Amino acid sequence: MVGNAAGAEPVVSPFVKKLIGSFERNIDSKNRIGLPHQFRDKMENSPLILIRWVKRSLAIFPEENWLPFADTIGRLELYTDIGLTVRHQMFAHACEVSLDKEGRIIIPSDMVNYARLDGKVMVLGDWDKITVWNSTYYKDQVAVDDVTLSERFPEVWQLAQGRKTLEAFEAEHSAIQPKAE
Repeated sequence: MVGNAAGAEPVVSPFVKKLIGSFERNIDSKNRIGLPHQFRDKMENSPLILIRWVKRSLAIFPEENWLPFADTIGRLELYTDIGLTVRHQMFAHACEVSLDKEGRIIIPSDMVNYARLDGKVMVLGDWDKITVWNSTYYKDQVAVDDVTLSERFPEVWQLAQGRKTLEAFEAEHSAIQPKAE
């Protein structure tokens, strides 16, 4: 278990971890993408939840990782702008997908359009989930992220070494976070 904000219920650590690496894939005419065997091996027999994600990407969560995240989102106040917006983004477009015998998933057309997937796509490990990006957009985003990381690397390194708490890091950077598209 991992603690979170004071007084809040503990968050369960995700079961599937170490989804790492980046892989270029093709999306075919039936909106299928083959997942790398490194990911399939870790998620075998787990239902998969596909959602819209940040910066016009998609995220694929193993169900056991999705449930604690979804539970937290589900507790957002329904009658506030941010609560309603986040809940709609996370739940209204979510769907369960499964791997076919060749290790592919079918991405619904609305999500293909949302993430602008065509031809080449990037399939990335994001520790407890997989993200799927338009290849060109992802490469452009990496260039932006490289600059951001270069500017912030000393603080990230302090965090990784335990010389700075996650709470302190997030508090310092919450006011300067760029808005996600």
